Amino acid sequence: MATKQEIFDRLKSFVPCWFFEGQQGGVNEAYFFGIAAVMERVSLALDEHIKETFICQAEGGYLDEHGLERNLTRTTGEINANFADRIKNISNTTSCPVIKDVVDALLQVGESTIVEDGAQTIFLNRESFMNRGEIMVDPIENVFSIVVDNQVHAPLSFLNREHFLNREDFIGRQESSLELFQLIVDQINKNKACGTRYRLIERAG
Repeated sequence: MATKQEIFDRLKSFVPCWFFEGQQGGVNEAYFFGIAAVMERVSLALDEHIKETFICQAEGGYLDEHGLERNLTRTTGEINANFADRIKNISNTTSCPVIKDVVDALLQVGESTIVEDGAQTIFLNRESFMNRGEIMVDPIENVFSIVVDNQVHAPLSFLNREHFLNREDFIGRQESSLELFQLIVDQINKNKACGTRYRLIERAG
């Protein structure tokens, strides 16, 4: 941080020497010292803001913002050092393997397959290079598809004659499948990167 005197000396170097001579020069010097004092406070505030951008140095509300950017909230009574360690060691919840694990844990049948839609695009080699006049620029979008097996179980409600469930209440009804997919969508939205689009596709049963 620059001190008031350092700032004043720098400002003084920008104007002619006569500017500080005589009675008016004393007034001008006082003005410049006042400006230097304000700039010293601004410099101090700037240094504090820069410090708060580092997780290890941030405190209070600034550290809370670092956590919120990563979907982490401070637990009751958690001190800065412990919360900072949790933020620094957060896992990458937006990666496809993590999202697959989240979806698979919710599925009733089978496991999911994740396809990144841009993974199979055509690559033009050096021989197929298009010149500046003909180059085509397509928007690049992060899109992935999650494909799952049909999630409606075959009716499993007829356990025995004493425990028979009627047709409206049998396990594996269509409504339970819709509830499951809503739960999957909610969990994906919590994990995926902001702005990334995706499709959830159920294979035909």
